[in-house]
Amino acid sequence: MISRIYLIRHGITEGNQKMWFYGSADLPLAKEGKARLAHLASKGIYPEPEDADLYTSGLTRTEETFGIIFGDRPHKEIDELREMKFGDFECRSYDELHGNVCFDRWIEDTEGDVKPPGGESRQEFAERVSKGLHKLLGLHRLKELSHRHSGKDAVSIVVCHGGVISAIMGELFPQEKKNIWDWIPGPGFGYCIEFENGDPVMYEKINEIKKLGFGLMRPPMKGDEIDIEQMKDMVDVFMDNGYTYFDTAYVYMGGKSEEAAKAALVDRYPRSQFQLATKLPTYSVKKLDDAKRMFETSLKRTGAGFFDFYLLHNLDRDNNMIEDPLGVWDYLKKEKEDGRIVNLGFSFHDTADVLDKILEAHHSDTDFVQLQVNYADWEDEKVQSRKCCEVARKYGKPIIVMEPVRGGSLGNLPEKVAKIMKDAEPDVSLSSWAMRYAASVDGVMTVLSGMSTLDQVKDNVKTMENFKPVTEEEKGLIEEVKAELAKTPLIPCTACRYCTDGCPKKLNIPGFIHVLNEYKLYGYKEVAKTNYQWTIDGGIASDCIECGACEKSCPQKINIIEEMKKTAELFD
Repeated sequence: MISRIYLIRHGITEGNQKMWFYGSADLPLAKEGKARLAHLASKGIYPEPEDADLYTSGLTRTEETFGIIFGDRPHKEIDELREMKFGDFECRSYDELHGNVCFDRWIEDTEGDVKPPGGESRQEFAERVSKGLHKLLGLHRLKELSHRHSGKDAVSIVVCHGGVISAIMGELFPQEKKNIWDWIPGPGFGYCIEFENGDPVMYEKINEIKKLGFGLMRPPMKGDEIDIEQMKDMVDVFMDNGYTYFDTAYVYMGGKSEEAAKAALVDRYPRSQFQLATKLPTYSVKKLDDAKRMFETSLKRTGAGFFDFYLLHNLDRDNNMIEDPLGVWDYLKKEKEDGRIVNLGFSFHDTADVLDKILEAHHSDTDFVQLQVNYADWEDEKVQSRKCCEVARKYGKPIIVMEPVRGGSLGNLPEKVAKIMKDAEPDVSLSSWAMRYAASVDGVMTVLSGMSTLDQVKDNVKTMENFKPVTEEEKGLIEEVKAELAKTPLIPCTACRYCTDGCPKKLNIPGFIHVLNEYKLYGYKEVAKTNYQWTIDGGIASDCIECGACEKSCPQKINIIEEMKKTAELFD
């Protein structure tokens, strides 16, 4: 059973628009606030209210917000979760009040015990909210108990206020050491808090990014150039269906991917209507000026003005950025402070223990992580999708999924394996199974798909429309697919790397064998060849001189020379 409480802030009011102090004043939603909430609700960002316990603070703005999001469903009020009482300062702005002796004394109070005339102190407010929180936790505990035998999730949803949400998050997660302003979500947004044995263990932000992101690593091509006109059509279909997240990188196609993002997206849509992510190749940074130059180049190529998401690209045990003697993290944090980066994170390709070390060192600097997640790699000991996701959740970091279809391999399964899925859902693509599986993982913000054709965009949009997580029955069917794939005889390489120590040509033999095994499993040569190019770290397979040093040191007694010949024939 999963146990969650959602905290949602009410929509925009006149008080928000005029930057008033207001709490007990019972303001309704502004026209713009209602429209914005309806827009967010249409994007499917809010939890399903079915079988959830529902609450508001009882004030008009929370009731109206609740109605727009959840309709006229029955719900209860917790009036201790109303906003702070500002007394004589209600519905007045800082500019209006500054210079008032009582106001200045209150605003400068560091202890939290000064009251506005006719209002309550910050300490009194915190105590009241804490009382309301414990009432909510008690009710939620009853929800958990009522579901303990059925296995159903225990869910409570509360529509309340920014200051209240900040106070609750500060009490539940004191280890975060955030100030009250850091916790306050925007109107219509909030948090999902997960509990285990009554204790809060992690949280996620409620945001407006839908579960499908457009990866620009494999754009449509016309000869050697990106087909910009086709890409425009793909972007239009994607955007028309409410999807707004786009992902590129400094190194993709030598910079052409970032330039294509400008031509197909940035130059054609208002900047507020999409989120753009790109990446810094830290493995190529030799001095801090390199990082600065690459960041400025990405801004120039995309014309974006700022990046909603900026990533350190491809961190692993060798390129982990934990020590960071060049000060790249500090430089990027400064760009974030200056508003040219909104969210800072990194993409990762390695095992969970390495991810844990990176997040332990840079937990406070990291807003999100990008991980390889798909059903084939979920329990794979090299990729460790499940374990990496658990580490991200441990640190409360939202996950952006890459390679959900494993570079296209899970959309091109061998006929015998594909039949399992086709018999169950004849009209559903193989790729859609993989996309839904990845999107169903807890903590996932969005799932990137490197789409190359308009049909792929349409198929993914269809898959994610009114998204529903994979069911237990569907998970069982996916396990059947994995079991069938596991029957394929593979080269028994354990990646011990004994073979590489004495190789005079410094071949990445375990990497090449891994690519061969991928090809054996899925039969998708185009993807295997791309993976082979990424695996080269020294010589290529055809450089093998057949000296036999590798075979003498191989504990598995693999005929490595023969496998290198196969690799060269397929991919060199």
